[in-house]
Amino acid sequence: MRTFILKANTAVTSPDFSLKDLPGTGGRIDLLCRFLNSAFLLSHGIRKDVRVFMTLYGKPNPPKTIHFEGPRLKVRLNPDERSTALILRKAFEVGKDLREPSKEVEVLPGIYVSNMTFEDVVRKVMKDSKLYYLVEYGRPITEVEFPQNPAFVLGDHLGLSKEDERFLEDIAEKVRVGRKSYLASHVVSFVNIWLDGM
Repeated sequence: MRTFILKANTAVTSPDFSLKDLPGTGGRIDLLCRFLNSAFLLSHGIRKDVRVFMTLYGKPNPPKTIHFEGPRLKVRLNPDERSTALILRKAFEVGKDLREPSKEVEVLPGIYVSNMTFEDVVRKVMKDSKLYYLVEYGRPITEVEFPQNPAFVLGDHLGLSKEDERFLEDIAEKVRVGRKSYLASHVVSFVNIWLDGM
């Protein structure tokens, strides 16, 4: 199982966004939709060996973590952003009254919502996975021999904060797919394709 952890700095944490303007009203929730599609979609199916945690820090109720578990997913992910945004909207509706930080509530089969922070998610995942921080100044991915259950951490269009990077310093190996700053959805596609070939 491969895991992807995305910190979304501005993505809203409420179902009150317009499907006609995901970037503007959703705090770049369009980025999350593309990320999910790149993480899970194959030409004629869905990856069952992937799980994704997206921790959102936008208004009005941060943090919210939405967790997709590939082996249990029953919902159909489509390449269009609007249908994926509808799934995220449902997660916000189900999670709006959550109070316990670590409790995950199932939204649909294989999809969960919680109030976990970015740090909570990283700590949870590192119990059974080796962590890699995807960043431009890391070690080339071509030089890394990945274990059975790797977990990859990355940021949205704003990246991770200095505080986040300090938190990851001693627990995640820095790895890069290239020397430029790429779209998160492109990075997850590249990592999936690279691992497929190993």
